[in-house]
Amino acid sequence: MGKNYKLLEVSTIIFKVLAWASLAVGIIASIVIFIGGGTPEAPRATGFIGILLGVVYFFMFLVTAEIIALLLDIKSKVEKGA
Repeated sequence: MGKNYKLLEVSTIIFKVLAWASLAVGIIASIVIFIGGGTPEAPRATGFIGILLGVVYFFMFLVTAEIIALLLDIKSKVEKGA
């Protein structure tokens, strides 16, 4: 890749790490809520929301990383063709 786009190359790695971290935090928080039994402020059903949000953020961060990688690949192909 080019020297001008080092930040984008690093950001793909950062977004992939964030994706897996958000999935792990969502699952762990949901397990804690399920085990804790919930409170009137946070009933057990809140655990399902934690899992759902963890999965949504996982896909969002992962797709962002893949889009950046795709754009960098397109850029490198265009430079080779020109």
